[in-house]
Amino acid sequence: MKQEFLDFLNALMEAAPDVAEKLMTDNVRTYINVLNEVKEEKPVVTENGLKILTYLHENPDVRTWKAKDLADKMGIASRGVSGALRKLVNDGYCEKISTDPVVYAITEKGINFNFEGENE
Repeated sequence: MKQEFLDFLNALMEAAPDVAEKLMTDNVRTYINVLNEVKEEKPVVTENGLKILTYLHENPDVRTWKAKDLADKMGIASRGVSGALRKLVNDGYCEKISTDPVVYAITEKGINFNFEGENE
């Protein structure tokens, strides 16, 4: 979200450079520079997401699953599994393949997940 904001701000400044130069104070310039320099070190997946991907890698015979079944097998609360699955789907590691009941499957990106660097 931060990068999206900075990209938007840069596009505005490029679209109207005269206005940007006129209105930008030293404090604003400093703040923008700080935002550009700060790297957000977010994990690629949540702790439960990592547990789910690990479980799926260790159990390749599990092709599809429901959140509750996965929670029961892994000993994690259903709510935690559901939240982690939602993020895994949003990030492209898993996909929802049906809605009634909700059934998930691992994607190619999830199969190729790099556990060493916790990235793609």
